[in-house]
Amino acid sequence: MTRRIYVADDDPQITDIIRVSLTRVEGLETTFFDNGLELLQAVQDSPPDAILSDIILPRLDGLAVARLLKYDEQYRDIPLMVISSVIDTDIEEQVRKAGADGFLRKPFRPQELRERVRELAGLTASTPG
Repeated sequence: MTRRIYVADDDPQITDIIRVSLTRVEGLETTFFDNGLELLQAVQDSPPDAILSDIILPRLDGLAVARLLKYDEQYRDIPLMVISSVIDTDIEEQVRKAGADGFLRKPFRPQELRERVRELAGLTASTPG
């Protein structure tokens, strides 16, 4: 069973780290976006099985994407995890209030990213990698 995940991050280095990390997750098909508006439009066109989004994105930030999707009946059940290097003390609370299902702070370990994405996408934790 292949699970589709959409990833939004505008930092090419972070995108490369995520791409390399997630290629080791068997059964995962990953599509990347560099702004929140393209991510939102893609979800509306063809909903994925899960979403991983940075907070700080051009055109539409990750918290706005989370709020728009999580408060829409059609998309609210898509698991969404936010990643960020924002160090505000209440950032996790903001993420939760936006409706996100999880939060991962940058920098993250590739293994932790893989584990969290497997869980988010509904893949078993026993998958090699």
